[in-house]
Amino acid sequence: MKMELRVQDSKLRANSDGTLTVSGYVNKTGQLSNILGVTKRFVEKISRGAFSRAIQSATKDIEFLAEHNSKLILASTRNDSLKLTEDEQGLYMEATITPTSWGKDAYTLIESRIYQNMSFGFRTIKDSWKLIETNLYERTITELELFEVSVVKNPAYSQSTIAARGIDLVEDVEIPAEPEVEEVEVKEIRKEQDLDLQIRKIQIEVEKQKASVSSAERMFKLSDSNSSRSYLERTKKVLEEKRNELSKLQEEQKMIEELKEEIRELQGVGAGQSTISKQVAPITELLESTSDVVAKSRKIKLVGQELKLPYETELSDAEFVLDGDPIPEVSLNLAEATKLSPKRIGIAQRFSNVLLNEVGVLEEHSKSKLVSRVGKKIEEEILVGDGTLTGLHGIAPDVLVPSVNIAIAPTELLLRALYLKVNSEYRPFCKWYMSEQYFEKVAKIIVNGKYIVKSKTVDNKVVATLWEHEIEVTNAIAAGDTIGQVPIIFADIANAYTLAISKDVVVTKLGKDSIVSVSGNTLFMAEMYCDGSVHNYLAVAKGTITA
Repeated sequence: MKMELRVQDSKLRANSDGTLTVSGYVNKTGQLSNILGVTKRFVEKISRGAFSRAIQSATKDIEFLAEHNSKLILASTRNDSLKLTEDEQGLYMEATITPTSWGKDAYTLIESRIYQNMSFGFRTIKDSWKLIETNLYERTITELELFEVSVVKNPAYSQSTIAARGIDLVEDVEIPAEPEVEEVEVKEIRKEQDLDLQIRKIQIEVEKQKASVSSAERMFKLSDSNSSRSYLERTKKVLEEKRNELSKLQEEQKMIEELKEEIRELQGVGAGQSTISKQVAPITELLESTSDVVAKSRKIKLVGQELKLPYETELSDAEFVLDGDPIPEVSLNLAEATKLSPKRIGIAQRFSNVLLNEVGVLEEHSKSKLVSRVGKKIEEEILVGDGTLTGLHGIAPDVLVPSVNIAIAPTELLLRALYLKVNSEYRPFCKWYMSEQYFEKVAKIIVNGKYIVKSKTVDNKVVATLWEHEIEVTNAIAAGDTIGQVPIIFADIANAYTLAISKDVVVTKLGKDSIVSVSGNTLFMAEMYCDGSVHNYLAVAKGTITA
């Protein structure tokens, strides 16, 4: 008969009256656990009354053991040295330890707080499941058979030694194929996703408006006229309005997170699923602050298993027509739309529990680092992804992206041809993306006694520019020392590329109550489901090495 094992970091109290009596809670009922599961993730709670019914209906003795070792019995319900009761908080245990040699040793270890974890073995008789978000379920156990309770020093060591003694443990709980879906929670999740998308949309608009302000400032410097001054003031006013709108949405998002945190505290859940949105910086800001490419890409929701993304290859102008004549239509390549499907991107980091306890800031640092790695990988895929089953449809390999033949040794003339390859409507908002090796060559080009690459200060940061367009140097792009490579891209990412998000990036903490605990470690795992492709080929161009 297979047994499931759960661990609780409890506070066992040892009486100091010489009776070898200890007491404490084995499990708090009604509270969600940390995230469990291997192939599928779930949180779990044991409903109130489940332990009472298990104790009353027990046909065998329930024993209090040391390290789940049946040879090291400390107390038992057989002689009432072990008393188990369920109160409003959960399963409470009071045990008078038999004064055997191992019993005295165990009591000393409990008294000195070396033993401080409670664990219990059980068999599930009846449970229910519901889907609370993508790939995360909630399990409620309503009926169970209780076998034993144990005090353990190291939960991971205990689990491995139990298996070594031939006790059959459930390693991965099977989740029903179609668990109940909690409609209210699903609606709340969708509401939060809509708010996230609104914030991303406004962030993109802010970036575009900042570019408009920069353009207006350049115009004003060239022509100090009333019209240019008026245009500059208007663009600054629009930017301020967009920033205010973004601030209000972010404040709403912050309020929602604070409310969710209060609910988690009331439920006693804090160490379960950890997301970066619980930190000072919302998760979207943290992800997008890692990569300008990710921040500027157009974000849409990817619902279902496939999305057809139409794309533009030419920009049609409006025309004057006579009454009764047909108005020209803009033609989208609907028949040749790019097919997008959810693709999983993830990264994990493992720490020993001892190290986590010693270094208090390590957990938050790890989460931030994981999210930044996800952001960098998405940036790489946007620029050079080959569109395989596990990658995005990147700009460089896309045969529809306008290409200019360039040389391993760049020239001002070839760069100018690449610059002009982007439609003039999008050119003011474009940015250069170059490999480090190619940037070094471009930075050495001199025309009329001056370097064509300049520098300017943006948000207290010095950035390189080419014809007043910022240059971003990235390791994601090819070096440009081999024929066929694409070492340089000129693009208005916001108007050129779509990132379709099925599930936003989430950081999960797998700790004591999970299978990861077998190794005595805590695992932090960041994952996201998305896909992406160019949707407007007029707003992007690339340079391909041909000589």
